[in-house]
Amino acid sequence: MTEVKHISFFGVASKVLKALGHPERLRIVEFLQTGEKNVGQIQDEIGLSQPITSQHLRYMQRHNILASRREGTRFYYFLASDLIRKLLDCMHTCRLSLESGDMQVGDIFPQTKRSE
Repeated sequence: MTEVKHISFFGVASKVLKALGHPERLRIVEFLQTGEKNVGQIQDEIGLSQPITSQHLRYMQRHNILASRREGTRFYYFLASDLIRKLLDCMHTCRLSLESGDMQVGDIFPQTKRSE
């Protein structure tokens, strides 16, 4: 049973990471970490057109990264789970380490030597 849970976790984790595997989607979820926002607010912050912003939001909602609520004609989006928050916290910590010089990009993505 434990092995089944382990396999299930990796399946879910890989789907979440794949869905977050776009720079604009990462920017959106980082922005939503401060709380729910409507499509216009997200669009203004990220700098994408309304159709592209909505497309990213719907994609992440289908993959259970975001949830939404409707108020009149506006949709408000927010992070769907604490798992996403924890993932973002980890990324933020790495980003701060890179910016401060405590960590180098090569520490995360070491260059592979080509065989000659």
